[in-house]
Amino acid sequence: MGATLSTTYGSLVVFSQIALFDWRKCEREETAMPAPPFQPPEMTYPPITSGATVRQWQQQMKNRGWNLVPDGKYGPISERICTNFQREHRLEPDGIVGPITWRAAWEAPSTLAPQAPAEVLHVGSYGDAVAVWEEQADNRGWPIKHVDSSFDEETAAACRALQAAYGLPVTGNVDYQTWDAAWREAAPA
Repeated sequence: MGATLSTTYGSLVVFSQIALFDWRKCEREETAMPAPPFQPPEMTYPPITSGATVRQWQQQMKNRGWNLVPDGKYGPISERICTNFQREHRLEPDGIVGPITWRAAWEAPSTLAPQAPAEVLHVGSYGDAVAVWEEQADNRGWPIKHVDSSFDEETAAACRALQAAYGLPVTGNVDYQTWDAAWREAAPA
């Protein structure tokens, strides 16, 4: 059983299916890859923002399909990806990789894309569907400075980078596969 969540972008209403269960309480199948034990570093001031643990989380986020370089440094890009991941998975969006966010990075199911528009989006397209895709691509780490409902060269460049990362034909146009890829995560089965 699920519920429908709607978000309005101008005149476009996007409906998404959400599950009415807490993935953290589900029994895991034997084939599921459990999260490695969360071992937070000893708290110091300033907080530790680099090292092997940071790199491990960054690599997992990259494995899930987020555009993040696992460099072992938890900077503004990592924090932004963390906050967006937390929002997408209905966790407290504080930008901190604590025990719940750590576990979710390995065990949370993937989110579902809203219905793709009927037409292919391309340079010159404009409207609410463009804004929805721009916002999602930007949230996932393919930066678009001007999320403005106008599909321009900046949007096309982000589109091409996303397509290349997912092994899709690099066209710079948002077709069904590219639309879906902006929401796709390679989450454990």
